[in-house]
Amino acid sequence: MAGAGMAVVLVGGKRGLRPGGKAAVFNADGECPGCCQCEPFVLGSFTTNRYYNPCWDLTPYQGPGQAPPGSYWRLIEIGMCYPYSYPWYGAGCVNSEGRLVGLPSQFCSNYYYDGYMELQIGCYDPTDNRIHWPGTCQPLSTRYSC
Repeated sequence: MAGAGMAVVLVGGKRGLRPGGKAAVFNADGECPGCCQCEPFVLGSFTTNRYYNPCWDLTPYQGPGQAPPGSYWRLIEIGMCYPYSYPWYGAGCVNSEGRLVGLPSQFCSNYYYDGYMELQIGCYDPTDNRIHWPGTCQPLSTRYSC
């Protein structure tokens, strides 16, 4: 039933907004399958260059409580926003303690140009079966297993 701040989209269904401002669809039981209380965000960023700044120390991001349990992480270069065919520099899952499983201790670049790197936290959305990432560079990916 429509009310203040609500609108009916299907019989018995409503739509609303998640805390980050994205749309959410509620089923007839008032549950939102896509609302996992997870919003994609950038956990860290660093500019690498083989000559003057070759390695990014990732150990500060290896402890518990870094990201919501059940979310995903990836290391990605965002400077050129390469197409989806280009690989990420690492990816994994976040465990029940909020640890980034499989995150290496450092990322070292062998490239001669500035690499604008981000450590991103992504969220799985069961309504479209994809992981949503922050920003505009490759913002969606298929769900991977860990």
